[in-house]
Amino acid sequence: MISMKTLRSLLTRSRSGKLGLIEVIAMGVGGMVSGGIYAVLGVAMQQAGNAVPLSYLIAGVITLLTAYSYLQLTLHFGEHGGVFSFAEHIVDNPTIAAYVGWVLVIGYVGVMAMYAFAFGAYTLTAARAIAGIELPQLLRPIISTLVVAAFVGLNLRGVHETGLFEDIAVYIKIIILLSLATLGVIFYDGNVAALDFFSKGVVSPIAGFAIIFVSYEGFQLLVYDYEDIENVERVLPIGMYVAIAISILIYVSVSFMATLHLTPEQLLAHQEVALAEAVSNIPVLGGTGFVLVILSAMKSTSSGINATLFGTSRLVHEIATEGALPRVFSFRNREGIPVYSLLIIGSLTAALAALGTLKQITEFGSVAFLISFAVTNYTNIVLADETGSNRLIPVLGLVGTGVALPVVLYHLYQSDVEILLWIVGIFAVVFLIEFLYIERSSFTPDLDSGGRD
Repeated sequence: MISMKTLRSLLTRSRSGKLGLIEVIAMGVGGMVSGGIYAVLGVAMQQAGNAVPLSYLIAGVITLLTAYSYLQLTLHFGEHGGVFSFAEHIVDNPTIAAYVGWVLVIGYVGVMAMYAFAFGAYTLTAARAIAGIELPQLLRPIISTLVVAAFVGLNLRGVHETGLFEDIAVYIKIIILLSLATLGVIFYDGNVAALDFFSKGVVSPIAGFAIIFVSYEGFQLLVYDYEDIENVERVLPIGMYVAIAISILIYVSVSFMATLHLTPEQLLAHQEVALAEAVSNIPVLGGTGFVLVILSAMKSTSSGINATLFGTSRLVHEIATEGALPRVFSFRNREGIPVYSLLIIGSLTAALAALGTLKQITEFGSVAFLISFAVTNYTNIVLADETGSNRLIPVLGLVGTGVALPVVLYHLYQSDVEILLWIVGIFAVVFLIEFLYIERSSFTPDLDSGGRD
């Protein structure tokens, strides 16, 4: 049991400015729910039907199992490079570790593209619902590109969202989403069709959880802040597990509410803004709830782009210093900002958001993070004696991710071969680039002193 004194110390930020439990939980929930529930819900419901809450629950349980491996490995080695750093401890071939690093990076590119896509879709909806302006759909990719460019610019200036305001914003979002879910259940009109839980078949939740796995990817962003967390060996585990539990509660309850208020016809017509459409059907909320969700979605997805871009650019810089990415990624200006990492990662994100569909981007991100999670669990199994881990937990996590990968690939083969080829093509290009990249020595990057690395 944790005493009140211990709990109070965990909840208090020290004078050094390091992150306490409140901040860690806010960052974890913000990383997972910053855009997932707004962007992915429609895709998840289309696949799993009324069983979508079960899909989110299964994915959440596997995430909890994988979080155990992340924590054991991070706390044992005291490193904040995530799965790339983990892989370096079990492979002698630097190319394999580099492939893991590439998968992680392009996974984050997929996440940011998903947020940017959703931001563009919700912006068009906001213009129609709030201002009464019907903007052409052709503007969606332009808006998505512009929002990414804006945050690349902000990050190049060294500006990113942190601090008390963001903490408060996350907790307000938790309250709003759980309140919407509660109101949706209370004012359910008794539609019998909504109670047909396995409307898409018994297997649908399995395929569903594999496809929307990207919704839970944000918890491992906490690992990258390892050195900034106070009393890290106690705060990080508690904060990460609590953040995942809260995210599971939000995803399951909100998706259940959506199944009660969204017909299949409405889903097909409004897949990209499914949550807003579901809330608009709650009698006590109606148009007000619709607008509330739209504004919340725009705030959350934009914050998600900013936070992920900030963290990913620095992760790419870290991997580059190990010689696993081209040296250009390690360049920093005099303010310590990884300029080329921001520009290149931002450009890839904008291109994916502009050219891909929401389903393509979502499933691409899910595949990337299923691979990343599988590698993490496997690494913890191999190093269990060294890290003091209970092997059963990472074994269960590896089984979960190991089952999900072939499920999602087979599902794509059966229903969306074009998306499957598109995903395979992206990975093939990335691996080809890595294969052609020769340099394999780590180095210490220099800050800009008039010249460039």
